[in-house]
Amino acid sequence: MYENLFVYALLYAVGYDTVQKYRDSLDSIVLADLEDYEAMELQDMSDKEAILHTLVMMESVNFDKNSFGQKLMVALKEIYEGMSDITVFGNRMYELWRLLPGRFNMEEPFHTLSYADDCLSYGDEKQCHELYEEAFGFYGDCV
Repeated sequence: MYENLFVYALLYAVGYDTVQKYRDSLDSIVLADLEDYEAMELQDMSDKEAILHTLVMMESVNFDKNSFGQKLMVALKEIYEGMSDITVFGNRMYELWRLLPGRFNMEEPFHTLSYADDCLSYGDEKQCHELYEEAFGFYGDCV
């Protein structure tokens, strides 16, 4: 249930404007479960406080890694397709990877986010694109 919230918090933390999507997702969580006091507390926080708290929650809350991964890869693919600078994107993906829960950041497709832009240092932009595109397609077209 929190997977979308985690995705939008991560994207915001690395520089993308996802506050409204974050808030909409949070509202959906509260409406679905009026006894989810954690979500209600997040609603009362400022955007930055709520997002920081959400990032901390990711480490301790059990959630569906595959559902989260699918949602994250769809969101990243959309950003990737509209980006103009692969270097900026790569830097943000590394930062995003650093914020992922340690219990699965070394698994694919998440681990790719930590190194896909390394190819840029020796001028291989093509391989960089291939690595990202492979990660985005990890879950197939089932999203």
